[in-house]
Amino acid sequence: MMAAVCRLSLSYLKKSKVQNLFIALLILLSTLLVPTAAIIIANTGNLFTEMHSRTNGSHQILTLEKGHHDPQFVHDWWAAQDGVEVTKLLQYRALSGISHQGQDFPNLYLFMMNTPASPLGVDELVFSQGMVSPTPEKGAIWVPTSMANSYNISVDDMISFKAGALILELRVSAIVVDVPFGAPFSNTSRIWMNSDDYQGKLTALPGNDNYLIGLRFADYSNNRDYWEVFEKDLGTPFLESKMEFESISSFYLIINRIIGFVMIFLGLVMMLIALITIGFTISDSILANYKTIGVLKSLGLTSRRTIATYVMLYSFLSFVSIPPGLVLSTLSSRLILTFSLSSLKTADTDLRIQGFGAAMLIGLILFALVILFVVLYAKKARKIQPVQAIRYGMSETDNSKISRRMNSAGVRRLGFGHFPATVVIGLRNLIKNIKVSVLMLILTTMASSVLVLGYVLISSITGIQHTAAKWGYDNANIAAVIVNKTEFPRAEFEQVINADSRIANYGWQANITGIISSEARPDTVGQSLSISISVLDGDYRQLGFETLSGNNPRLPNEIALGVNVAKMLNKNLGDVIDVYIEGKQQTFIITGIYQAIANMSISGRITMDAVRTVNPTYNDVDVVFINVNGLNQADTVADALNISFKASTSVVTQQTLLDSVFKEASNILIFPMSLMGMLFVLVTFIIIFSTCRINIRRESKTYGIYKSVGMASKRLRWSITLGIAALSAIGAILGIAAGVYLLPTLLETVLAGYGIVHLPIVLNWGGILLIASINIISAALGAWVSSNVIRKASPRILVVE
Repeated sequence: MMAAVCRLSLSYLKKSKVQNLFIALLILLSTLLVPTAAIIIANTGNLFTEMHSRTNGSHQILTLEKGHHDPQFVHDWWAAQDGVEVTKLLQYRALSGISHQGQDFPNLYLFMMNTPASPLGVDELVFSQGMVSPTPEKGAIWVPTSMANSYNISVDDMISFKAGALILELRVSAIVVDVPFGAPFSNTSRIWMNSDDYQGKLTALPGNDNYLIGLRFADYSNNRDYWEVFEKDLGTPFLESKMEFESISSFYLIINRIIGFVMIFLGLVMMLIALITIGFTISDSILANYKTIGVLKSLGLTSRRTIATYVMLYSFLSFVSIPPGLVLSTLSSRLILTFSLSSLKTADTDLRIQGFGAAMLIGLILFALVILFVVLYAKKARKIQPVQAIRYGMSETDNSKISRRMNSAGVRRLGFGHFPATVVIGLRNLIKNIKVSVLMLILTTMASSVLVLGYVLISSITGIQHTAAKWGYDNANIAAVIVNKTEFPRAEFEQVINADSRIANYGWQANITGIISSEARPDTVGQSLSISISVLDGDYRQLGFETLSGNNPRLPNEIALGVNVAKMLNKNLGDVIDVYIEGKQQTFIITGIYQAIANMSISGRITMDAVRTVNPTYNDVDVVFINVNGLNQADTVADALNISFKASTSVVTQQTLLDSVFKEASNILIFPMSLMGMLFVLVTFIIIFSTCRINIRRESKTYGIYKSVGMASKRLRWSITLGIAALSAIGAILGIAAGVYLLPTLLETVLAGYGIVHLPIVLNWGGILLIASINIISAALGAWVSSNVIRKASPRILVVE
């Protein structure tokens, strides 16, 4: 009898070759997505952690640039602590102007490092390209991989730096992995100079040297204990900048976390659709072979052996589909990781991808789920009664259900007699096979939502100029970045923009570090909180800064907090908070809470007058935000200011600044989102093809009668196709709603930790409708291709079948 089971299973395989091929492809695609996402998520953290360990990476970076503490004292104190490793005291000057191959790069801030001889102690540099040496040779520099990848810089290229009136030309002798300042999308880079070049060319410029100190803890969780003692010995809270490990790692992880989250969610959806499709395929196969199974059961074939035929068939299909899916998942995950974590990759070593064990486990789970669903759905064969099977071709109960459904009051109200025959046949096909129609609706909804989500994400990033304020940035038309503060002629610059009738308003912004003492932090004990504070001499509202709730500050005693600071401190609108500004404690009323991707919303906003209450002579400025009366004049105004003040400023439009940060993010997202979209379009085609083929085979007598009374094959095929297209159009509408409103809210759970609690999206409805229509075309094409069997078959054969 086992031989009979094998022959029966083989006959099912041969009888529906195309359908079984598509089911195998569906299992393969389901296997592809989830393991890919699992590998991406596992390796994003692993690859960063591995490089961080390899370089003896820092957990905290102390930046001393305000003169509040003695750098040598701070360095020596930490160097004397057991369980803490410290870099050498790293000296640097800050620059902003850079050009490469005749092109200026805006929004790029540089720490020109006085490179000590290696080893540095912490944050050792790993050479990606170029000659390894203890320090750069004279006239040469080392640049980080992130900067080299973003601006196509290679070894031996010449780079020009603006250092006041001096243009400093240096040759790139090496490209290095610099973990704390080498993340994707970062606009701050360390340029490692020869000590003689630094001393001879930079120290002669006006201004003071700044210092960096990297700290690595044997147990990072104990760092608050060290800080409690340190600040007691210091006599005050640490009043300079401190970058935490979470900020160092955030931009390495954020994009792949987004990709992994979306792929896992959609992969699980695809897996569920695949399993349900297999279940429906088995159910319809049992229905299509009802008479055959009934005859075989009358001849002694048991229900258990009938189930075994389907288990053998789908075990075989899974066996030939899951391994290739796992192989493809490793290839696709490697491609995504290589692209998104290129700043951690060196020329002589490849990224070591891990997580294949988890991928294998997912493959085994999918195989087990396939067999489980096969058994659950194939158990319906137990209910087959030979007499009913031979008489009705289905159970008497199912035959009665279909008859009642087709003659129900709801169907009669449709008034089929008033519609063309083409429409009636298409509607009848959907109503009679209601379960399959529901599956198609769910599938087209999910596929459309995936396509729409991918399009919305990419268009939201590429069109970020429309939502810049919702990401925590300004919304001014022009930004004049001060390249050299010591030579910036502020009075002259202000006179020029006041006299220009094209300029509507402007504001001066500086950035300082604010310190919130440990007593104000309910989330921890003994450690102060360092936050980045925007200081504006102007109107926040005019320059386009937005808040989630409340308002931006207008008075000297008001402050707006980033959403993550408010969460850490358990603060809300109207609460008061003490912040150290310029080394002195000030009390502020919280007037607003905002979100910002920069600094993970660990930041604040105050007015220039707030700083001047503790430092009346404060007149620092990092950037001038400018609004023009007509947006079409922004480029002209920016070019004119750039020419007039090119020695000390870099004047660019908002679009240029945003592109410099977010263009890389959109490029990384395009491949995985396109991959998922194409997979769901392909799955739509496969499932529509399979289910339509089953329905056509089951309704062969009906279509034979239609052809025998003179209805052309093309008209029948159009009827089926139009019915499926109408159903997929409804699915596309539901998918648009899910892709625009539902799925982005799920992404917010990932982005909340990075400072974005409400994802700003750009809705280009023309593009959304066009993208969603791709799925309708795929569904209609699947129905049209599957209905080709009607054209090939004669009316007599269809009726006989």
